[in-house]
Amino acid sequence: MTVSLEPSRLTPVKKLDSANVEIADLDAHSRYGRRESPLHWKILVENRCLLFGLATAVAAAGLGFAAGYSFPSASHRVPPAVSSVATADPGLPATIALSDAELANLQLQVDKAKMGPLVREVSATGSVGYDLLHLARVKSPARGRIESLDVTVGDRVVAGQRLAILDNFELSVAQSKVASAKAAVSQAKVQLATATAAFDRAADLVRTQAVSLGEVDASRAAAASAEAALRTREAELRQYQQEEARLLPVPAQNPDAGSPTDQAQLDSRGAIVAPFVGVVDSVSVALGDVVDPSTPSFTVADLSTVWVEAEVAEHDLGAVQVGDEVQVRVSAFPERVFAGRVTYISDQLETTTGTAKVRCEVSNTDGALRVNMFATATIISPQGRDSILVPSSAVQDVNGQNVVFIPTGHGQFAWRAVRTGLTANGQIQITDGLAADTPVVADGSYWLKAALTQSAIPSEG
Repeated sequence: MTVSLEPSRLTPVKKLDSANVEIADLDAHSRYGRRESPLHWKILVENRCLLFGLATAVAAAGLGFAAGYSFPSASHRVPPAVSSVATADPGLPATIALSDAELANLQLQVDKAKMGPLVREVSATGSVGYDLLHLARVKSPARGRIESLDVTVGDRVVAGQRLAILDNFELSVAQSKVASAKAAVSQAKVQLATATAAFDRAADLVRTQAVSLGEVDASRAAAASAEAALRTREAELRQYQQEEARLLPVPAQNPDAGSPTDQAQLDSRGAIVAPFVGVVDSVSVALGDVVDPSTPSFTVADLSTVWVEAEVAEHDLGAVQVGDEVQVRVSAFPERVFAGRVTYISDQLETTTGTAKVRCEVSNTDGALRVNMFATATIISPQGRDSILVPSSAVQDVNGQNVVFIPTGHGQFAWRAVRTGLTANGQIQITDGLAADTPVVADGSYWLKAALTQSAIPSEG
């Protein structure tokens, strides 16, 4: 029996490509003894080598894919590292060139770096108070009864002006002492005159030997004793008169007090008077009250100067010194600045606020400042050393560093990095990078900064 085997029936898998079918046919022919030509055998070997190479490549690619995505390593999870150290060179051009039209449009203002004292401004809030050196709590000079009140709260008074009439219980005693002392002085004068006359007579009689020298000496001693007694009585009179003067009233400030009757009546009473020019701030007595020297009856304040108690923060205390200039502003007069100076810095801080009281003496000649007004004080404090100063507007921040712009001529400006210190009163201290008298751009330096940073951006295309 002859079996005929067709190549198409020998394919073990139905879904194969044409290359696999051809290889299978060739293999079947060789297996069953069908002899083929050398050409067919050569084709068979080449196809098998090609198939083996293709399979190897596919397997390698699959293993690489699996290794890269099925088991990721740390190098695949982390993005490429970027250096955290900023480059020292910001990559900016050394100069900026502007045209005449641009210069005219920007209107740059050039100023010079100046060597001068750095002045620091310390701002603090506070309140207006009395100048305690010109505040008097007026008391009665002696125990007595208030007979009349001549002033009320808010009245302006002058030194020595009567505030009230006092029925002085001690004045009559002083007047009696004065009267007794006057009488004693008169008696001493008479005694001195008598003793002097006796001595003169004895001196005349001793020439005629009518009296002895001993009687003359006795007359001389009597005259000297009378003179000493007169001096003593006069000293006592002056003492009593001074006591009376402290208790006597000041003449009334009205024309009706000039009659002899009223003057005699006032001479038996005392008075309470103003010690200096000022304003009556308070009256604590009324008609008929009995007062004594231990109780204040009036408060008179001289408001030509006032004290502003400023609350200065702890971190600003080191810059404030006694004698520093002070500028005070209040909301009642927003356009005015009241000048003063620091006179005292407290030795302790407030536990609740952490601030120290700084007393500022402020001139108030027109009385515009009222007690208990809320005030803002600006203390102008020189720092005691000279530094290079430029306007605050001249310093710009470029790429994290402070920069000033220096005109070099012909519309060109060079930038220079500087180190800055304190800033005060519109000036900024330059500690390094700039010499005195160097011209710098003040107003308008921001536009130079913008032009500088824009020129560092690369153009597209």
